[in-house]
Amino acid sequence: MSLWDDRSNKLSWIKKKQWTLLLISLCLIALLLTACSDDSTPFSFPKSELPIISFQGFNIPQFPTAQGQLNFAKSGFPDQKEKKAALEIVFKIFPEAKLQCGNAALYLAYMNLGYDYRFAAKKDYYHAIADYHKVIKNFKEYPEILVKAFWYLGWIHCDLLNEIETGLSYFRHIVKTYPNIEMGISSPVPWVSLVYPLTATGDQVVKQPANKQWASLALLEIIRHSPDRIETFNAFDMLWENYSNTVSTGLAIKLMLKNKRYAQKALPYIEKYLALNIANKFLAREIKENAKKY
Repeated sequence: MSLWDDRSNKLSWIKKKQWTLLLISLCLIALLLTACSDDSTPFSFPKSELPIISFQGFNIPQFPTAQGQLNFAKSGFPDQKEKKAALEIVFKIFPEAKLQCGNAALYLAYMNLGYDYRFAAKKDYYHAIADYHKVIKNFKEYPEILVKAFWYLGWIHCDLLNEIETGLSYFRHIVKTYPNIEMGISSPVPWVSLVYPLTATGDQVVKQPANKQWASLALLEIIRHSPDRIETFNAFDMLWENYSNTVSTGLAIKLMLKNKRYAQKALPYIEKYLALNIANKFLAREIKENAKKY
């Protein structure tokens, strides 16, 4: 056998080995993806295996559970009309699933504001307000739905319409009526950038315990918007007393440190709050930097 033939055989063997390793790797990846799939998400059900319903000009797969149907509706759609149809069909297929229908109604109300609420017209704000009031009327027995509707009403009136007193009335209602309802960032939430800064890189996971109440966020909004110094201080006292181990409290401290009228109120709580190890490094750094001014 010539030296050239020997080299050719070795190269052929190496290539076969590489292809074998590649196939094994692909099989392992496929097994991992299968093992990690979550049955609670719509992606666990191949569309080809689900019945298809024609609704409002769109072909929408019908899932076996209301939560699966809602999860599908919440997923990304290039067409807003198709997403709206996917949400509305939850009511048609699962009218008895009030919790899922309520969450679908919340999404539909928010969709009045378009892809980006910053570019919505004033009439869109009022359409959203009207729909949130319908949610409150239709889901009176579901506080976890009601608290979200009230929060969005407060946010729209305060931040989008600059109707501060009207917005504050909704936040006060949340604090008084729903002190212990936990929140989850599962809805289209405009405040997400407050907790997870969009410009931050690296470790941007907030080390926050599971207890994240809507009331703590409502108190933060009262501190942020109220023109009344006494109300602001009372809101902070309530926030510290009941929700000290939340990111909302850290954001309130940072906010008050930026205002000379309120900074002295926040200063004594800085070390106590940072010792709780709730804030991520970005929030902790901002609190410390703002405190240096005093």
